[in-house]
Amino acid sequence: MNRFLHKIVAATVISGVSLTSCESYLDVNDNPNYPIEADISTLLPSACASTIAVLGYNGVLIGTMWLQFTTQGNTTNQYNTLCNYSLSTSSYTSFWRNAYVNTLPDLKDIITTSESEEMWDYWVIAKVLTAYNYHILTDLYEDIPFTEALDNENYPQQNYDDSRTVVYPGIIDMLDEAIDRISDAEANPSTGIDEYDMFLEGDMDSWRKFAKNLKLKVMMRDFDTYSSEISSLLSEDDFLEEDCAFTDFEDATNKGNPLYEYNIRQLNTQENIRACHTLLEYLLNYNDPRIVNLYETTTASGGDTSLSYGELYEGLPCGTKPSSSTVIALSESSRYLQSYDDPVYLMNQAEIYFLEAEAYARLGNTSMAKTKYDAGVEAAFDRWESTAGQGAAFISAGGVYEFDSSSEEAMLKCILTQKWVSYAHANCLDGVFDRNRTGIPAISSAFTVRVSNYPGERTLSSGYELGTLVAPGSTVLQPTEYPRRLLVPNISSDYNTNAPTTKALEEPMWWQVAQGE
Repeated sequence: MNRFLHKIVAATVISGVSLTSCESYLDVNDNPNYPIEADISTLLPSACASTIAVLGYNGVLIGTMWLQFTTQGNTTNQYNTLCNYSLSTSSYTSFWRNAYVNTLPDLKDIITTSESEEMWDYWVIAKVLTAYNYHILTDLYEDIPFTEALDNENYPQQNYDDSRTVVYPGIIDMLDEAIDRISDAEANPSTGIDEYDMFLEGDMDSWRKFAKNLKLKVMMRDFDTYSSEISSLLSEDDFLEEDCAFTDFEDATNKGNPLYEYNIRQLNTQENIRACHTLLEYLLNYNDPRIVNLYETTTASGGDTSLSYGELYEGLPCGTKPSSSTVIALSESSRYLQSYDDPVYLMNQAEIYFLEAEAYARLGNTSMAKTKYDAGVEAAFDRWESTAGQGAAFISAGGVYEFDSSSEEAMLKCILTQKWVSYAHANCLDGVFDRNRTGIPAISSAFTVRVSNYPGERTLSSGYELGTLVAPGSTVLQPTEYPRRLLVPNISSDYNTNAPTTKALEEPMWWQVAQGE
């Protein structure tokens, strides 16, 4: 398959999987473990594309709104329930459907076929992507079908495995198996693997490193248990410190970035996703030039580049519909900047640096924590050509993002606050997991951010600290509570008597800090 056809296949799969707005493209009474009559060179592009299909649509949508980079436009209602955390067992079920019906069965077939034919590069990639998909599922739902997930004989009554004792250790085992097979894969590369691998072009050295990235990420869920293993992994210094992303998008209907396709091309309005005060005010306060890559200038400003950022950009309160007397006109608020070719990341470069920095900070290695933190901030600026190289001034001595090594708490706040910012226009669903794992950014008791005398001087609401999240104006949760999971979908619980009792949206998982911490 040539590169052009490769892109078409991928984009077709992405649009077909992720952009069915009613999420009814699958019959829950059909056995997902259907026979697949396709060779692995066809299945691998499909598995790559379906891995990022829902991540690039619902994952980005949830991440960008729950991290308060964006909010629902004040004249439309498309994402109101998401902004205000009003979710049910039928909300965002495509994560579950796509993984268990499309991606994981395809990856299982690749593993089976490649093992019998000793095509170990395919096997390694499929193992790592299987681990990645289970990681997303267990981070979203906690206990999930794992050991019996693709077992035909037990369908649809698969057991749900315990997240802490079975699923996470199982994911780590998968990654170790993949790492151990790298030498076999390198010894006999498969023809065309660089065309069919849509993330790392069949480079086994990169896949080994990415497997270690993911292993570190998973072990950080239980730092105390894995601290010695984490220390050993860091000492190997063998991580993929670059983006791992899907970038094969085209400027054509159903061939672009999944969220762009739905939110820009398919909806009858482009006014749904607007800048949220929470991140916008943070960037404005520090005169952070990355703002130009995240938001459009307001229509009211006319895009006059002689104006200050504060005169060019404006946000909306998180999840709050302004009253009729204080409505911010569309011309006075900024859209979230979207493009057909926005990458969809499995992990971004800044994220792995910040993950290493956090691990070093928790292990008490202040020097390496600073080194990796600085690299993470610079990578987050370097993501865009317009801000490349500008991060150095922000982290220099006296810079507004200078590393604070005064205590472990101070280091973690620095690292995770800048990591939060870096998730904007990247794999922001991971930022939701990080927030719930660490409690950073904290949830402020202040309800909103106030802007006075637009487009002039801006004033924070009383008691609000920049870089903290706020309670959405119409949240169904308590003011300082935050969503901790997606609810086990009814497409499973209605048919599987082994499904666990549905837990409350705000109930922390075993690896998450308690509410308010």
